[in-house]
Amino acid sequence: MAESDKVVKFVMKATGESYEKVSIFAGVAHETVDECLGDDISVVAPPLVVGRLGCPVLDRLLLRLGDGQWQLPESVDVTEAELAETLMLPVETVARYPLVGRFGLLARCMDRLAIDDADAESYLRILDAWLALFAPDSEGRATPYAVWPVPNRDAFEGWLLARLDVLHKLGYPVRLANQEMDGVRGQRHMFVDGRRADLVLRFTQDCEKGSADDWLVLENKTTAVGIGALDQLAISVDWLRAESRRGNVHGMLIADGLSLEVERGLRERGFHYQSMAALGYRRWVRLHSPLKPEPTRDATTISYPQNLSVRTLAAALR
Repeated sequence: MAESDKVVKFVMKATGESYEKVSIFAGVAHETVDECLGDDISVVAPPLVVGRLGCPVLDRLLLRLGDGQWQLPESVDVTEAELAETLMLPVETVARYPLVGRFGLLARCMDRLAIDDADAESYLRILDAWLALFAPDSEGRATPYAVWPVPNRDAFEGWLLARLDVLHKLGYPVRLANQEMDGVRGQRHMFVDGRRADLVLRFTQDCEKGSADDWLVLENKTTAVGIGALDQLAISVDWLRAESRRGNVHGMLIADGLSLEVERGLRERGFHYQSMAALGYRRWVRLHSPLKPEPTRDATTISYPQNLSVRTLAAALR
């Protein structure tokens, strides 16, 4: 997917750069922000400020803006210790809920495009012009930021099953369960109450994540999700445990972002989590799919704030 011609022409006019240079970099900038949000990293590159409501680091930043005596630093791309001191938060909290700013976005885009450091200044101008698109309107309302969607769950499931080595590299040596070897269907295994698990995998060797012959139940979502997704995974794990099969049963949620409530619930249950960005699916889609996916939603889907206007929020917090 690429940015619209309207966006590209706006950035071209602001920077004087060529269509090809702007269109490529602006598209990668948008993909990079999407990957950060899908990995639950808040983006603070005013006028673009996007993240999870309730994120303690983003909330503290907005709270400090409200005291009237403090302004945003030039960039949040500093060490965790420096940001923790600036926001008066424990370093552990800052480490758990990372932020990325304009310099961090620039570095990620340049790495992805293999751009030399000597060209950083010209590409920073392009990034700043692209970010300026999200400035508040005349009434102080933030311009919405839209996360580009990924294909539906069936498409993702097919992609993952063809590339289980992606999970292997992340420390999960697993295979798809099958009826002949395991007495369980790896896809859409049905429990006694009629519910179906998305995928049921088996560990093939002892590792940090599990033991040989343990089970891994996957719940797959291609959107950011709320507590309903955790409930679905927990029910599938509990039903498979109730079948009293040999080996422990572990759970994994795969999604395009989480609410903080789900994040806490996963920790409490000892379940695993992988994002679409961490698995490389978002990047693969952009490189290989000629189609523009339609947004898919279900009862578990949540929406991140489209763009938080720093000016508007600062005024509201006073």
